[in-house]
Amino acid sequence: MAGHDYSYVGASAEDIAVESKNPHSDVSATKVHSAEPAAPAPRSRYLSRTLVLLFVPAFITAYYYWIWLYLLNRELDDAYKYGSRNEVWVFWSWFIVGVFALDWAAHGLVGVEVAMLETPFFQAPHLIGLFEHSEKTWGGVGGWFRCLTKCIRERNLKGITGMYKSLKAYKLWYLLAFVTLSLYVGLPLSGLTMELSEGYIPNDETPEVVGRSSIDWHSRYNLNGEPLYDRAGNSWKVGSPAMLPGISIIYTQEHVNRGDIEVLKESPNTLPTGPEMPDMFFIPQAEAPVSGRSWGMRATYNCSIVKDVSEFTIIGHYKGSNCNAGRGAVGQDCVNGYFTEGAGNIWSYQEVAGRMQNTYHTVTGATYDDNQPDPFAPGNSTQPDVFEYAMWQVRTTASYHEVEDFNNTLGSTIAGLDTPFTKASNGSWVADEAYFAARNYTHFSQVGSKVAQKFRIGRAPLDVAAPIGVRCVVRSALGSADVDPSSSSYSSFVREHPTNYTDKRVDMPGPYGRLGVQVESFLQEATVSSIFTSLSIRATKGDSNGVNLLKFATSNELQRSMTLAYGKELLQMMYDGQYSFEDSWQHDGLKGSRKAKVLTTGDVPPLAAVIPMGIWTLMSMVLAIVYGFRRRVADSLSGFSLFRLGVRYGDQLGPEVFTAKEADEVARLWQLPGTLDKM
Repeated sequence: MAGHDYSYVGASAEDIAVESKNPHSDVSATKVHSAEPAAPAPRSRYLSRTLVLLFVPAFITAYYYWIWLYLLNRELDDAYKYGSRNEVWVFWSWFIVGVFALDWAAHGLVGVEVAMLETPFFQAPHLIGLFEHSEKTWGGVGGWFRCLTKCIRERNLKGITGMYKSLKAYKLWYLLAFVTLSLYVGLPLSGLTMELSEGYIPNDETPEVVGRSSIDWHSRYNLNGEPLYDRAGNSWKVGSPAMLPGISIIYTQEHVNRGDIEVLKESPNTLPTGPEMPDMFFIPQAEAPVSGRSWGMRATYNCSIVKDVSEFTIIGHYKGSNCNAGRGAVGQDCVNGYFTEGAGNIWSYQEVAGRMQNTYHTVTGATYDDNQPDPFAPGNSTQPDVFEYAMWQVRTTASYHEVEDFNNTLGSTIAGLDTPFTKASNGSWVADEAYFAARNYTHFSQVGSKVAQKFRIGRAPLDVAAPIGVRCVVRSALGSADVDPSSSSYSSFVREHPTNYTDKRVDMPGPYGRLGVQVESFLQEATVSSIFTSLSIRATKGDSNGVNLLKFATSNELQRSMTLAYGKELLQMMYDGQYSFEDSWQHDGLKGSRKAKVLTTGDVPPLAAVIPMGIWTLMSMVLAIVYGFRRRVADSLSGFSLFRLGVRYGDQLGPEVFTAKEADEVARLWQLPGTLDKM
């Protein structure tokens, strides 16, 4: 230790002599004598940190709000997830922002921290309080944990009182900690509000589509008879899925909440079979979502269960003769009666009524033309097509083995509707001849005679079920509309009739029928067993001489089956019931898309992140405006600033400052004021 002079240890800074030990030095020996303390450092405005605190939080929160407003809050069809090209970059850019946001937040706050410590309200009560700010302990988990452990150690009443005093003494520390904590909460939550999902993004390619266009709408095979209707009816009978070809998107109006419709929530979409049907638009389908304007069919068909005869407008009220129902009886209220049997132990009698408001053609029935009023015009409730259906089911003895535990549940039946069957005096069921005689429409094909004969020479009836019925209201039109793939919606629909069937490009013997013509054709003679097969319901049991049914058809099953029948006809009309792309064609009015990652909403709602981030932004801007532009003694509580403070207080600190492990172990530091005027 030779050669070192320790005589200055413990001396005041003003009395320490600084002299050269080097004899060759040209610096002359100098002695600093006791004098007045040096003047405080000049006060300046440090704007860089203020500007960071003022604009960076606002930019970060505004950026996230933009992501929420335009990407997370958009009307996105979750079944297909159609987005934009740059969403992946938006997703990753937000995580890059999150990496730097915490540092940017602290960078701005340490500036206003100095200005706030110079005010009487936020001034530190002692040097210990000032030192708590020196390491930016309010800006991280470590400082918060240290504060929390102190609170846990003192859990009695005295500790609570001490906590109150601590809040009062260190209010600036707690304020800055709260501001920073808001960001610590908001940033992780913001990451949980978004995720990348498999979806589609647009490209500039013209898509290949399958389906009818306005030019070939009437170009159907063999427009001269029944074969025209076979495919839709056969598809209905076997219960094939009511799914469109290709990507299978059913477009709905913008206000429709597709999440409330079960069959539209998943990909591919399938036609609904429930009682309430949305207004839908069908266009030629591609293998990926498309955007643009296309020609297609707008349709809605609502089939509801009839519980009282008053809900019918034709059946139960019509007394005339047959009027060719089943080909779209134009502008008429007409009824036909039919007798069908498709199982060994059940046969049925049904009455079918239809009305269509448009031109009738001898080959195809009702069709689309300029004479038809707009079925979707506001308030035009008298123009929809109507189809009504009532069914009586008769259970007879089986040919060999009787069905045990036969289910005779019917659901809702039609109250007040006259019945064609009655019980004789001996308790047996018979046909009511007066019923059929009073209704001329039953004379068509001798329906009444067939029913009466069935009672006389057929198997003995065991039970005649009460009538069940369904009424369908159908609206359909052909035209063009804009389609939005992001929400699977359509807009700006304009009626546009297809190229006339007499045009040389079409050259067909007649026009193609409208929606509902085929349904009336194959449902009028549908059997009870075909209702079950259309819904894939297993309700049959083999017998030695045939098949027996295990139950009656219910009103709900009839309603679902009839709704499905309209869907099958629609698929036949727009897509010929085909699912392959062998006959695809380029649709110049549409733009295609390709598979890619798109931004979707995560498990946490965006509002949960916006609230804490908004608090962080608002408080940061207020602090920046109120305190950031003031002159202050230093840019921040840097190491050099605290070193200057230590030099000025050097003569007031004892030797314990060199032996203490922590600052709060030095009693003198609790007594010295925490003002910054000594810096």
